[in-house]
Amino acid sequence: MNKLERTAILSTLANIFLSVIKLVAGLLFSSIALIADAMHSFTDIIGSLAVFFGIKFSTIKSKRFPYGLYKLENLISLFVSLLIFYAAFEIASDALVSLHAAKQITSILPSLVAFFSFIFVFVLAKYKEKIGKAENSPSMLAEAKHSLGDAASSLAVVAGVTLSFLGMPYFDPIVGFAVALLVFKSGAEILLDSVKVLLDASLDYATMRRIEELASKQKNVRVKEIIARNSGRFVFVELKLETNLKDLKAVSRLQKECEEKIKKEIPRIDRITIEIEYKKKPVLCYAVPLESNSLKSRIAQEFGLAKYFGLFKVDTKKRKLIEYNIIENPNWNAKHRRGILAAELLAGHNVDVLLNKGALHKGGAYYALQDSFIEIKNTKAKSFEELLKKYGGAGK
Repeated sequence: MNKLERTAILSTLANIFLSVIKLVAGLLFSSIALIADAMHSFTDIIGSLAVFFGIKFSTIKSKRFPYGLYKLENLISLFVSLLIFYAAFEIASDALVSLHAAKQITSILPSLVAFFSFIFVFVLAKYKEKIGKAENSPSMLAEAKHSLGDAASSLAVVAGVTLSFLGMPYFDPIVGFAVALLVFKSGAEILLDSVKVLLDASLDYATMRRIEELASKQKNVRVKEIIARNSGRFVFVELKLETNLKDLKAVSRLQKECEEKIKKEIPRIDRITIEIEYKKKPVLCYAVPLESNSLKSRIAQEFGLAKYFGLFKVDTKKRKLIEYNIIENPNWNAKHRRGILAAELLAGHNVDVLLNKGALHKGGAYYALQDSFIEIKNTKAKSFEELLKKYGGAGK
């Protein structure tokens, strides 16, 4: 049994206990407020049981319900909101009746019972709110709001019963009517939230923006469209991304990494559907290892031992060389991880394609380039100048 189920059962038992002691005290001392509050707690028992069964069965998946019964929790929240409306009507009705038939209470005991009820319900409401936020459960949060409404109602009962004992019975219906308005407001908020989820309304702006930011941080990716919705305490996300990657393994890895990063940041996401479309990048950045800092430099034989790297950008639409420059490789003589450090250097310059003299050994440097989604191609050119002439005429 998880935390939500235990809390729902605890809430049910607490409401049964409170209902009994308030009903007994109300009947013994002829307190209309306590009897009404006891009836109010009886309606809470129904709500707590509904929440328990909603949580218990909401994660069940089947062929008929492949996405689970997550929205069952929102249906329960909707049901609880109707109970809140009923409670508000009940409090208001009792308040109006009391204005015409106010009786003085002759014992302090009903006040003590009402005060105990207020403290008990308030502590329970805060506990349910804590569990609801931790588990991101809309039905438990709805129950917490409902319980806070009950606490306000109990506080009104404390005031009304105490003032009645002190010889001022008409304060009870006035305070009770004000509490009824607060309870009604709480129910309206829960009702609105539940209906929005049941109608598949989009997520809040802040969460949508965060998902977009996480996806956009992936190299060679542009977010084309994002659709997300709540379903119970879980979230379903559909992403459409554009990339210039052609290699299916690279695309698959990109998809997996994107999904993992988003789920890690936003754990309540149940499922992410990522659709990736290929789109040729308008400008590609190429890199080539060089032996010296010169246009006439020969292309280096060893990637990790290259003292310099030639970088150039090509307009893929106009098939035209845009710009070029040569950068120093500060780690060419490092004792360890030369290739990996060189790959990180190129990734930092947003290189798309590495043009290498021969096949790159599948070691640390190769996988570092793969992780940065830098495509590796062989070239037969002998110098940087020869390479620029070739790619200046064709942005391949």
